[in-house]
Amino acid sequence: MSYHGMMPDNPYHEVPYLTNPLAAMHPDRLASVATLFGMTPAPVASCRVLEIGCGSAGNLIPMAYRLPGSHFTGIDLAEMAIAKGRQAAGEIGLENLDLLAMDLCEIGPAMGEFDFILAHGLFSWIPDPLRDRLLAVCRERLAPQGVVFISYNTLPGRYMRTMLRDMMLYHTRNSTDAGERIERARDLLRKLAEAHLAPASCQPMVEEEVRRLLALDEGWFFHDDLAAISDSFYVRDFVVSAARHSLQYLGDAQPHLMFDTRASLAWVGGDLMEREQYFDFLCLRLFRTTLLCRDQVALQRPAGPELMDRFLFSSPARQAKGQIEGLNSVCLTEVSDTVARVAAAMGAVYPQPVAFDKLLESAPDRESLRGILFTFISSGFAAFHTHCEALAESVSLRPRANRLVRWESAHTGVVTYSNHTPNKVDGMIRSLIELLDGTRGVEELARELARAEGAPPVDEIRARLPQALTHMANYGLLDG
Repeated sequence: MSYHGMMPDNPYHEVPYLTNPLAAMHPDRLASVATLFGMTPAPVASCRVLEIGCGSAGNLIPMAYRLPGSHFTGIDLAEMAIAKGRQAAGEIGLENLDLLAMDLCEIGPAMGEFDFILAHGLFSWIPDPLRDRLLAVCRERLAPQGVVFISYNTLPGRYMRTMLRDMMLYHTRNSTDAGERIERARDLLRKLAEAHLAPASCQPMVEEEVRRLLALDEGWFFHDDLAAISDSFYVRDFVVSAARHSLQYLGDAQPHLMFDTRASLAWVGGDLMEREQYFDFLCLRLFRTTLLCRDQVALQRPAGPELMDRFLFSSPARQAKGQIEGLNSVCLTEVSDTVARVAAAMGAVYPQPVAFDKLLESAPDRESLRGILFTFISSGFAAFHTHCEALAESVSLRPRANRLVRWESAHTGVVTYSNHTPNKVDGMIRSLIELLDGTRGVEELARELARAEGAPPVDEIRARLPQALTHMANYGLLDG
């Protein structure tokens, strides 16, 4: 989000900042973590969401489309980004999304109360007085059982990136044109990686960070790493700042990062934030997605298996090379038959979540299933949910892509799946989405696709089309 003012020289106008859907910011994720620690958050299907620094609303638009009973508000200082988001919302036909070009300092009682407040890619890139104001706004506008999401650069893991940033700022100190600054900074990164003059112990770390930076979208690179402000924080200090505004640490929007499954912190003791800080030390964490709530909320800690009955669960749970692959690159090996059955039940319908009672068909009793599922979510093998979107149960005779997907495919080439993740679509799939207007059957679709230059033979397309359509239905891209 820009805080250089609503002026023509706003750097977010010069170099647009790409905003994508992020699953960690979805109300379902926030509500699930809140529920895990004993809160009673608003229902995901009828909640109020505020995103501060929403850009062109790439994160809010898919939420608003898939949760028509909820209301979404986004603010940003970049007028061009807000205008772009409004145009997209109008073309898709969203009536539950308000996008405002305004400063967060202008947020007051007139905006009302929100169940979920989001601020991604903002805290580390604004001056201290605005950081303080951001936390104040979150507390003032937060519902009693509401949840705040704030992401920020984290120490100690960010030190390597900070070192490279200092080098890039020095190298581009005499460049005023944004394009020139980006190219000069990238050129320096390439030289650093290719020189091989760093100590042998440091060279792999340098090369890995350079690889990550060079892979970034131009807007992300420019506004995140070449920005005038790009600060990093220890989690202990961030939580102290939040406490000054009567906000307390709830957890992390990446839930598996909250659990010490290897007992690496057994020596630290029971203080929550002391453990969180040492966890960051051990894993050299460089970015956090912290969740906060009001300090009057009585949280139930530690989380355990006893609340698993309240959730739905999802995992790809794919069989591969003698093991079961889940989320976050977590693999299960040498598991019991019961664990394998529970995993298979999730994998059979992924990405759709499965209710606890349905999974009970694969386990001997509730207590055993609670233990299995808690192990799944604490390790990152599975995700847990409080909400399940109703999707088309099957592909109709004349399938139709939904309005969101048709707009995204035509304008960005990236479509949002039902699990709120962005996915690029290639030329053939983009052509298919364009044809999926509810007027054509599979045979007509195959023949239309085969007419494109360089397309496979119609028989090959005809054979592959049902599987492609089923995949699209499973990921929430079809109305029917």
